[in-house]
Amino acid sequence: MLKKLSLLLSAVLLVSVFFGCSGVAPKDIVWRDSAVDLAWPPPPAIERIRFLRSITGPADFKKNTTQQKSWRWLLGEEQNEIPLLTPLAVAADDAGAVWVADSGSHLLYKVDLSREKVDYVQELDGVRLVLPAGVAVDNQRGRVFLSDAALGQIFVLDRESTALLFKLSLPDGFKRPAGLAIDDEGRLFVADVLGGCVVVFDAAGNFLKRIFSKAEGREKFDRPVDVALGPSGELLILSAASFQLEIQSRDGALIRIIGQVGDAPGNFARPKGVAVDSLGHIFVTDAAFDNVQVFDMTGNLLTHLGKAGNQPGHFNLPAGLYVDRGERLFVADSYNHRVQVFQIAR
Repeated sequence: MLKKLSLLLSAVLLVSVFFGCSGVAPKDIVWRDSAVDLAWPPPPAIERIRFLRSITGPADFKKNTTQQKSWRWLLGEEQNEIPLLTPLAVAADDAGAVWVADSGSHLLYKVDLSREKVDYVQELDGVRLVLPAGVAVDNQRGRVFLSDAALGQIFVLDRESTALLFKLSLPDGFKRPAGLAIDDEGRLFVADVLGGCVVVFDAAGNFLKRIFSKAEGREKFDRPVDVALGPSGELLILSAASFQLEIQSRDGALIRIIGQVGDAPGNFARPKGVAVDSLGHIFVTDAAFDNVQVFDMTGNLLTHLGKAGNQPGHFNLPAGLYVDRGERLFVADSYNHRVQVFQIAR
């Protein structure tokens, strides 16, 4: 065993001598695909959203130089490269990593754009992931939250090592946890689809309360699939079965309801995900329309982006989405097996 290890180390040193360092140092992230020029709305209108790039997995960073081939052979990485299969949810952290919950591969992906590296989480606390459905990042505390809808679990991971820190639980359990959101105080909001509510935990992982619908004639949300937070603390809950987005104030009062079932612009057919930027623009994916609709906080439809297809800016059953601090919009393009990234104009 020692002899084998010695030979491996010698090989590593030999590769380093001939080919230089391993390339693990952080790099400047390449956000823009220079081969694609897409913006919404199209000219001559003022540009509001621009396509940046797609993320599909390890192949995005794979280089076939002799150096890279040698390192992949030595580290055994060739056999462990798994592309995105059916991404459902996405979030990005401040360290240059994009986190993707993928139901098809039953994995949580950590796509480190700054190091051009992909890590995978398949098992936590001795249990294999079944249906990763929601992901959120707490940058301030260096944590990542993952919901598994089939296991009825919320896992809390260390952002750097992806090691399990602890699990969140309820006395009577989750029904089907899905979309997640975190506020500046570290509170976690969980869309419990079959529970018809949003479950809230404090930064220490203690259960705080359940939030229900304030709409007239309704107590529970009707299949809440995702949740987001507005710039003034607004809580936005997207309900798939009522085809509506409900906005509540920080103190729980109903502000307004956006949408209804239909195929006209501003309506919903299969709403899947919701996100909000720093100016209060609301982004909603619809898997039936294969697009992202953009609203303001008063419910006005501002624009939409995308259509059915597999080209840049097209979608095939889009699901979760996320807006980072750089006003970049990440969209889980499920059946195109990728995450698409867009820049929102400030």
